[in-house]
Amino acid sequence: WNAVRAKHFTASEAPAMLGLSKYMSRQELLRQKAIGHTPEVDSAKQRLFDKGHEAEAAARPIVEEIIGDELFPVTGSLEVDGLPLLASFDGLTMSEDIVWENKLFNESLANDIYAFEIGDHYWPQLEQQLLVSGAVKAYFTTSDGTPENTVGMWYESVPRRRQQLIAGWKQFAEDIA
Repeated sequence: WNAVRAKHFTASEAPAMLGLSKYMSRQELLRQKAIGHTPEVDSAKQRLFDKGHEAEAAARPIVEEIIGDELFPVTGSLEVDGLPLLASFDGLTMSEDIVWENKLFNESLANDIYAFEIGDHYWPQLEQQLLVSGAVKAYFTTSDGTPENTVGMWYESVPRRRQQLIAGWKQFAEDIA
């Protein structure tokens, strides 16, 4: 998995590539991609990842009920203008027209979703998932795996954001070279 990620520009890295990530700077991502080194995941971060994966698994049937279709966790890749793009989907419908992305529940994100606002930290990942999958829309949620704490909204690609994403990856590839 790490070898595949190292050779692709991933959807989860898109916010950092655009300088919009809360968790990693563009420069840190450039260093990682240029030298092929991914930092170790400490036990606290691993517990957080595990909690997120558990919440995602528990939320899947809740979201399937909401969207009226089954979702399958899958990974896809697509070359766009010579850029090797990769996306891991928390869920993708069999017809590949809807992707699902879940973030571990937090009140601030839930409030943004209630207001139909998606922050700059999230849209790049969704744009890349839509691009790689060819899906027409994404259902974006924050959930702890319970119905009462599963909050979602629909997201459709925004042409200027898609252009910004592709242009950003092109510049990023040049910067690595």
